[in-house]
Amino acid sequence: MDFLREEQSKYPTLAGRYAALSELFGRKLYHELTVELLLFVKDDATSIGSNWIDLYQRFIVTFQDKINQLSLIRICGEIARRFQDPAQAVAFLESILTHLQTKKDKVTSTVNPHATEAVLMCRMYLGSFQLRLKQETQVKKLLAENKDVVESLVGADPLVHAAYYRVACEYYSAVGPADKFYKSALMFLAYSLYEDIKPAERFSLAINLSVAALTGENVFNFGEVLATPILSALKGTDKEWLSDLLHAFNRGDIDQFNIIVGNNRAQYNAQPALVNKEDYVKEILALMVLIFHRPSNERNIPFADIAFATRLPQNQVEWLVMRALSLGLIKGSIDQVESIVSVKWVQPRVLEKDQLGELQDRLAAWGTKVNDTLLYVEDQTPELFQ
Repeated sequence: MDFLREEQSKYPTLAGRYAALSELFGRKLYHELTVELLLFVKDDATSIGSNWIDLYQRFIVTFQDKINQLSLIRICGEIARRFQDPAQAVAFLESILTHLQTKKDKVTSTVNPHATEAVLMCRMYLGSFQLRLKQETQVKKLLAENKDVVESLVGADPLVHAAYYRVACEYYSAVGPADKFYKSALMFLAYSLYEDIKPAERFSLAINLSVAALTGENVFNFGEVLATPILSALKGTDKEWLSDLLHAFNRGDIDQFNIIVGNNRAQYNAQPALVNKEDYVKEILALMVLIFHRPSNERNIPFADIAFATRLPQNQVEWLVMRALSLGLIKGSIDQVESIVSVKWVQPRVLEKDQLGELQDRLAAWGTKVNDTLLYVEDQTPELFQ
């Protein structure tokens, strides 16, 4: 194809890549061509000037209806990033969306599910660029209109869900609240492969997710974040203390928390939301961890034990327990006369490996106790086992 030959001459370092595209196109191997195009646009080293944009306008457009439509949108989404002006990227994606919708309208019997998914993904790419243009109202409407569609998708490519939750992350990161960003980020990670997230995005997401976990309203289960690999993006950077802080919080280790904050006080104070919720969150979590460590038959906890675990004066323990009860984190009652809290239930948590090991030991001890009881009954009442 003339265009690809021109590009080989214009960009000698990419001549081999363009030659591969030309060969696959000439042989009409559209699946293989699609795979090669995806690899091409995912490699930032292949982007020189406007060559990606030219690639679509003079090459891809000639066969775009012959390739997988989801893959087409993924390719176009990457190409859109090369426009200097977000408004141009929006116009580009709108033209793609119009083409997809026109093609879909021609279907008179059954709608190709990939057409629906491609339209949805294209809208999400649009939403991302609309946020850069400060069009938060339009993006809010976009998310609301497509929420039920996304949740009702069955057997859809995970990339479709990931595209929706990525835009939700970007939106709630810009306008809040932190707890909605936190939930959207977890959903995005659930539908995404860590390797497919660009390093810069991993780092940014890890920071924002850490802060949202620590400051989000009614967010007390950090195990969900710790179960994902996203925090590894902070390792070896000046933000690694955020990951350490989350682990300390999840263990309810107030002493370790204070050490981490003390060593990173300037950066910690630069986040007003963290400072405002510091005492409240760590005390609630310390209480939940204390209850978790107690066997179910030892859940009558003296105020003194709670005061020690949470580093609170004993006269503030009742307020803390009442707060935990009102949030639905625990169920039970307070005996003011005896200064004892009776806990019947504590909110389930996602456990780390060490906590799972502790639970395993507890189950093993329970099994031993049951076996000892069985042996005792057999010994005391042999007539029952004859």
